[in-house]
Amino acid sequence: KSTALNKTISFFKEALTDFNVCWGIGSAEGLQKRIEDSGRLLLCFDEFRQFVSKCKIDGSVLLPCVNTLFESNRYESRTKTYDICLDRAYLSLLAASTVQTYERTWDASFTDIGFNNRLFLVPGAGEKKFSFPVKIADSDKATLKKGLSEILRNVGDGIELTLTSDAIELYHKWYMNLDRSIHAKRLDTYALRFMILLAVNEGRFKVDSAIVSKVTELMNWQLRVRQIHDPIDAEGKLAVIEQKIRRILISGPKTERELKRFSHADRMGLWFFTNALNNLTRAREVSFDKTTKMWRAL
Repeated sequence: KSTALNKTISFFKEALTDFNVCWGIGSAEGLQKRIEDSGRLLLCFDEFRQFVSKCKIDGSVLLPCVNTLFESNRYESRTKTYDICLDRAYLSLLAASTVQTYERTWDASFTDIGFNNRLFLVPGAGEKKFSFPVKIADSDKATLKKGLSEILRNVGDGIELTLTSDAIELYHKWYMNLDRSIHAKRLDTYALRFMILLAVNEGRFKVDSAIVSKVTELMNWQLRVRQIHDPIDAEGKLAVIEQKIRRILISGPKTERELKRFSHADRMGLWFFTNALNNLTRAREVSFDKTTKMWRAL
């Protein structure tokens, strides 16, 4: 995850003359000083838990500040001890975390304010392919930089995109049938933003039904990701591993070996894993298929 972040950020810093990045912040006051330089800032964390720990400091307003800047370009908080006033501020947050840390690093202050649903989660896993990774060819970088320059040239100082009637109808149908659970919060906001990004990326000045179809499929995928990786607020090892098993089986049937691996039963203890599975079976939340030798959610 560290390499993925570093390589991506390095490319954009090479390609753009005005690309402001901050690799850590400790307070809203510090964020204000960095963002005042150009009004735009990409806040990066190699370990997402660093950001969470800073937000938990008593008296810190970093969490409500970043939370507000998701949907607004203004934030103001004045007391006798500090004075924070951000106007026309554009903030993006990019962070990496292991799945286990992400699921266990939260407390109620984040979920109550709705911060979790302001994140777009992209789970992934590394694979061994190259013992000695080769240097990325300059020609490959040049091709990417050229494409990025064309996109920025088309955008200029700002463009206004229109939606076709088919696109409006398709999005309306998806919006009205969107899941009403907590995991679906702000997916419509992300959908609108991704429509813009995909249209601009393809050099279009209209959002058509093809783009809306791609975006809604992406949002449906994000809904499933949120359901699987929703922060675990259960108390006790047994309750935690029960919740993990539920989430794992949401994605489809699994063998017992896969369940042990994905739930990290070796860390929690096989006694907890066995009893958690028995509890869920008795509660008729999961069942074992003797034919396929796989566990599934009911």
